[in-house]
Amino acid sequence: MRGVNTHDTLLAVIEQAMAHDDQPEAILATGDLVQDETRAGYERLREILGGFDLPVYCLPGNHDAPGIMAETLGTQPFQVGGEFTAGPWTVALLSSFHQGDDGGRVSDTELERLSHVLADSTPEYFMVCLHHQPVPMGSAWLDGVGLRNADAFMEIITGCPRARALVWGHVHQASDRRRGELRLLSTPSTCMQFLPNSDRFAVDTQPPGYRWIDLHANGNLDTQVAWLEQ
Repeated sequence: MRGVNTHDTLLAVIEQAMAHDDQPEAILATGDLVQDETRAGYERLREILGGFDLPVYCLPGNHDAPGIMAETLGTQPFQVGGEFTAGPWTVALLSSFHQGDDGGRVSDTELERLSHVLADSTPEYFMVCLHHQPVPMGSAWLDGVGLRNADAFMEIITGCPRARALVWGHVHQASDRRRGELRLLSTPSTCMQFLPNSDRFAVDTQPPGYRWIDLHANGNLDTQVAWLEQ
């Protein structure tokens, strides 16, 4: 992709992440998992990520093929969509895939599911994950392919005081903001990054990266971005 061997950078990112002193308890993959939308691509991803004895939670991005993705990554240790629990936290995985559009849309069905998940009185805290950014990133071209129904989505999220984190991919850059108790987190790509605050498409000099997220029992979270060591 634009001169970057995305297979090699993914392997390098995974190797660095797994060499960390604190071993991960799960892998979260926030979309655009296979650029060419082929079954062979998802089978390769399954081979790469399936050998760590860790759950791998996935959701589709605009460059994915959701049907093939669900078929290929539909058995343990993989999970596509749905929810999972981590202590007192429930993590919801949403699809913002919208056929024929590089921008995204959370369907009415998914919005209804999210409303039901957030209304559950059992979890103490929620983290919600999707591919497309639901808030502006400050780049005209990139915000033109964001979440099309962001207002409806954010109304549901901000209406739940137990929603503490919102995580997305798509933007190929790291950001960390707050809206009250809600943490708004974008995660860099395992290939190349987009230049922040650029009105036109531009590639950044930042290397491939990934984000650690530690969810604590008191509703707080610690997170940091790690860049691939060159």
